[in-house]
Amino acid sequence: MEQQQLPVDIETDIKKLPVGYRFNPPERDLILNYLINKILNRPLPSNAIKDIHFYDFDPDQLPIGKFSSYCKPNLAYFFTQVVQGRRTTKSGGHWKESGSDEQVWSKDDKIVGFKKSFVFYTGEEKSNWIMHEYRVNPGLILADESNKPLKSKVTSLKSSYSMN
Repeated sequence: MEQQQLPVDIETDIKKLPVGYRFNPPERDLILNYLINKILNRPLPSNAIKDIHFYDFDPDQLPIGKFSSYCKPNLAYFFTQVVQGRRTTKSGGHWKESGSDEQVWSKDDKIVGFKKSFVFYTGEEKSNWIMHEYRVNPGLILADESNKPLKSKVTSLKSSYSMN
């Protein structure tokens, strides 16, 4: 099977973090400072999260190692469109839900979003790959009938890593 290539040059497109710093924001900050800003076309605090068609790739094709200079080892963050139903890759593997939605809370005790965990399977064989999907609480963004274009842009944030 032909291997897919990522459409971004991750190594050269990352703003450098100071020595000793890692990109490791709390979940609430991922939602409040990255995901909401992405949905609303606002500037992001950093370009550490890349846009990809996440389900075009099996997890071993994702360039997680290229994130090692500024993320925790074996960890990477990606923006992608929300997928309804089965989350299948082009090669036929799939991400299977593992548990139920967890609420993500702000410092002032408001639900800012949701986190769902998935495990990657090739056929019926479970892998060591885990993905966390973050979604914004729709109540934080006005999404009434007059805002249909915004509804169609809803994006999710993926945090993928290997449990090697």
